[in-house]
Amino acid sequence: MTNTSLKPAPSPKSRPVIGMIPEMTKDMLGMFMDLTKNHGGIVQFKLLNKTYMLVTKPEYVKHILQSNHHNYIRGRSVETGRVLLGNGLPLSDGEFWLQQRRIMQPAFHRQKLSSLADTITTIIQKHLTAWERYSQAHQVFDMEDEMTSLTLSIIIKTMFSAKITEAQVKSLGDAFRLASAFMLWKSQQFIQLPLSFPLPKHIAYNKAAKVLDEIVYPLIAEGRKNPQDDLLGMLLNAKDAETGLGMSDAQVRDEIITIFFAGHETSAIALTWAFYLISKHPHVESKLIGEITQVLNMRTPTLEDLPKLIYTTQVINEVLRLYPPAYLFAREAVTDQELDGYLIPAGTLIFITPYVTHHDPTYWNDPETFDPERFTPENTSSRNKDIYYPFGAGPHICIGNNLAMMEMQLTLAMIYQRFKPDLITDSAIGLSPEATLRPKGGMKMKL
Repeated sequence: MTNTSLKPAPSPKSRPVIGMIPEMTKDMLGMFMDLTKNHGGIVQFKLLNKTYMLVTKPEYVKHILQSNHHNYIRGRSVETGRVLLGNGLPLSDGEFWLQQRRIMQPAFHRQKLSSLADTITTIIQKHLTAWERYSQAHQVFDMEDEMTSLTLSIIIKTMFSAKITEAQVKSLGDAFRLASAFMLWKSQQFIQLPLSFPLPKHIAYNKAAKVLDEIVYPLIAEGRKNPQDDLLGMLLNAKDAETGLGMSDAQVRDEIITIFFAGHETSAIALTWAFYLISKHPHVESKLIGEITQVLNMRTPTLEDLPKLIYTTQVINEVLRLYPPAYLFAREAVTDQELDGYLIPAGTLIFITPYVTHHDPTYWNDPETFDPERFTPENTSSRNKDIYYPFGAGPHICIGNNLAMMEMQLTLAMIYQRFKPDLITDSAIGLSPEATLRPKGGMKMKL
């Protein structure tokens, strides 16, 4: 029964039936910024006669993601993701999620990931050797494409170690790109047809999914027979501390594909925005290069060097504030909920966007300015930690955040020892909010 003493969240005027579909389609993030500015940190709005909520106030976000997370599940917000990711950790809820989190958490501890650092630097080194051609020819290239290729190679090689061939790496990469693009396309369709319906996109996706499974399942079988010190080995060895149970082959497959998706595109996009911002701010670039030079003295970085790359880490944190790749996620209210006197009816889909909170002048001084100094220890300790959540928050915080940070630190440190990537335009790069917050039209640069 609904509590009649509660008030509805503020809402803007909107059109009959279609609601705010035109604004959502034209500029979703702009719409969210305007809703927050005009109505506050909790707003309800309509799309096709359905009511949704936008929550950006840090205290409210904390309530949903941490204090009262049991009453706010992923629910139907992740259904289209199951096409590719199955029942991977970011798509599950309840007891199953809790068991999976317990099983997988130790594999992603920072100390466990240290064994992967050498693999990552080897892949980056190989990639940068190919960049010498770009540098010598003054060739223009798309940094987004380069970072996507690099991070996909990293995640595949760290997952499967030496057991995977170069041909399999290419096949996996091609199949995954196609499947990932299909998942985004499917999430944007109002009518959801079964995959058996012979649309060209369905046929192409089904072929790609078959390739993924034909490569991944034999690698899982091999990994069970001959364990390796890689991510696959960590997943196969992981056991629930309470039950002693591990994961089935099907569940390992879902977690592998999920890690591919979450572990390469988000890092690739964050690094792409990093090169954009650093290139536009020469004083940041100079200080960054100075720190890298002082700490590394032209040698390949190791895991032990990363705590010394203090400014480099501040740069990455500020990039993630301005351009959080996971800029939007959703929760569904399990039952009628109360939030600061507002009613959230059962079944309401709630949008939470770090992008809006990270750009809100209520919490950040001059929020549109790129300023890594925001993340000095002094500044970090003196502000509300809940205003910054690029990896989410609460029990469902991204399990791969340590791996992502390590990958980005190593990549920036190695690249800025050898190259200075420069934008070829002075114009601002627009936003393309898709599965991640991508730069509109790519990121054309030269070395």
